[in-house]
Amino acid sequence: MKPNESRLLLPGRRDVLRGLGVTTAVIGTAGPFALSGGRALAATPQRGGRLRIGWYSSSANDTLNPVRLTSAYDWMRAHLIMNPLVRYDAQMNLEPDLAVSWESDDAKVWTFRLREGVEFHNGKSLSAEDVVYSLDLHRGDDSESAIKAWFSAVEDISAVDPMTVRITLSSPDADLPRLLGWPSTMIVPAGFTDFANAVGTGPFRLQEFEPGVTLRGTRYENYHFDGKPYVDEIQTIGISDSSARMNALLSGDVDYIAGVDPKVVHLIERANGAEVAAATGSQHFTFPMRSEHDPYSNVHLRQALRHLTDRQAMLDNVLKGYGALGNDHPFSPADPYFCNEIPQRAFDPEKAKWHLEQAGLDGAKLTLHTSEAAGGAMAPDLALLLKESAAAGGVEIEVKREPTDSYWSGVWNKQPFAMSNWLPRPTANMMLSQVYLSDAKWNEANFQNERFDTLVRGVRSVTDEALRREMYCEVQQILYDEGGSIIPLFMNWIDARSDKLNGWEGHPFGPADGYRLGEQAWFTA
Repeated sequence: MKPNESRLLLPGRRDVLRGLGVTTAVIGTAGPFALSGGRALAATPQRGGRLRIGWYSSSANDTLNPVRLTSAYDWMRAHLIMNPLVRYDAQMNLEPDLAVSWESDDAKVWTFRLREGVEFHNGKSLSAEDVVYSLDLHRGDDSESAIKAWFSAVEDISAVDPMTVRITLSSPDADLPRLLGWPSTMIVPAGFTDFANAVGTGPFRLQEFEPGVTLRGTRYENYHFDGKPYVDEIQTIGISDSSARMNALLSGDVDYIAGVDPKVVHLIERANGAEVAAATGSQHFTFPMRSEHDPYSNVHLRQALRHLTDRQAMLDNVLKGYGALGNDHPFSPADPYFCNEIPQRAFDPEKAKWHLEQAGLDGAKLTLHTSEAAGGAMAPDLALLLKESAAAGGVEIEVKREPTDSYWSGVWNKQPFAMSNWLPRPTANMMLSQVYLSDAKWNEANFQNERFDTLVRGVRSVTDEALRREMYCEVQQILYDEGGSIIPLFMNWIDARSDKLNGWEGHPFGPADGYRLGEQAWFTA
């Protein structure tokens, strides 16, 4: 299937809650994404070898501290060393990991039963105290957690017995189990703080971690998924330059690369010894316009720039069809609450000129900051396309390309007009709570809307599907009409691998098989 022929599938929403008062178990719950492609290999995995993964970004801020995990590279490394309570399968259904079951009668009090016989790399046996400690890292006034807002409704986390954890919420939340598969919720030993030498229950034991450079781990023999991992050693390497990353794969210096530039897919397809590894995803690019800075405080300017965004040209020319159009809100067409009633915003210079006239900003001159850190090689290309299309409305945009290693710490969330990209969340509410609420830690556009906040917080406890959809549609409409970001595209995952590397299947959650490639990859001779 060619990339522009792929389809984003819309599954039913079976996982909200099977009716209040009915116990909900993990297995078989449907998620918000379905995989349109991928390859499942039936051959018997072979053991041995060293897996080398080349990633598209790295920085001195790289971390293994669950509280501070913020990038896809952080998440991939965390999955090598640690585990959460649950995991997502290839349809984003929930599956057991450190928890084998969970249930609730009212979506307000949840009980999780832990897997017996799991050991941390330091020899400590997994128990409820470890889970309570790890999840409490995201709570409290002093917590610096990036997902602190997701835990705002948690009243108590307690150990019922050594292998059972109870989580009590202030109001019902049918999506709580999904939160506990997020990379930031990795479980560490109670009291553990030395994250430079992280200890977990994951498939690899940490041997070396140098932020901005590399991580190296060796196979953990006591891993709780029998037989895995298959490789003896794993190493991750940050290679920010897309050409250098591709050349490292083609020369055999690495076995797998994440974040392939769509423009060079054809080169990999023609090369000996390498194959493209692409899967449907919902990563999306954003152009946040911070509302505390003029002229971006003016909603007419923001709407003008949205109308000057040629989304189809971006999809065709930059993504080469590997994705779907965005509509200035973070709901992809694959999301069960995607609002079809809102018309797709089109490139319309005349509408843009009207908005500019209303704003008194005809002939506006703006500076847009971008970097490969904001989405690989595609980010600067998208910025240049926006510059080109904006000229049709009389807007002059200077594109300023920033270094990758300091972009997130020195540019994003600081400059008034910059680029960003967001990896998919297991539920829409997680994304909205983390990025769009007025008090969200990563409110990159500084968007403030009281009605929006009320809807996002209120829908969490609503179990009536019709009402949930109505509320989420209004949320999307507010962002469409007033929001602070241009969201032009949703992008598929495009990676590449050595043809001797097996076990890759493709996963909608993220690159490198939803960050779990190290656990399931194996080599043929």
